[in-house]
Amino acid sequence: MSIYKRYFRVTAGPLMDKVREINAANDANRKTVLAFVDEIGAKNVYTYKDGTVSGFEFDKTPDQGVWKQPNSFGNYMPRKNTASGKVMLTRIQKLPRLLCISNALEVIGLHGDVPVLIGGGIGYRSTLTGSTKLGVMFVGVPWRDIDPAELAEYQQEHAKGTWFSTEMEHLCWIPSPDMQEIKRWEMEKEIDELNARLRAMAEVPA
Repeated sequence: MSIYKRYFRVTAGPLMDKVREINAANDANRKTVLAFVDEIGAKNVYTYKDGTVSGFEFDKTPDQGVWKQPNSFGNYMPRKNTASGKVMLTRIQKLPRLLCISNALEVIGLHGDVPVLIGGGIGYRSTLTGSTKLGVMFVGVPWRDIDPAELAEYQQEHAKGTWFSTEMEHLCWIPSPDMQEIKRWEMEKEIDELNARLRAMAEVPA
């Protein structure tokens, strides 16, 4: 069966609460992180999904006694074999984390960082987008249709400990009652409307 995506609109419930929690923590932590970025003379900072730092971007080559050559993404991290690099690394490890909002998917039994379906050599992940400011989030869930009998067989064998499949586990997922399933075009139309509202809000003088 071919892989497609199911789309859900969320305006309340555990997912929305978790996204708001992550956004609030990020707002509180961003000032500290950006102050550090300015202090070291970097242009930007990049993080992994869990909020740990993956590297810094500089306009000019930074002190080579502190920083290693850029990684495959063109970003720098401190050297681990120099005293100044070790000091910098310790400071970075103490920075508060800026989390990706896709972490919120875990409260509804989904994961945005792991491919759950594979097709044509491509891994498909769940996605999360929207605006808590406007009170709407959208979840994209990779899916394929499956014979209910096959799914029931898997659940029985899994309960006995004789069969485990990441794909089958994903296809056992059931949306929570606060998730409204919609068509892709409906989501895209509303996202365009939300973006227009956000632009209008940004243009209003304080």
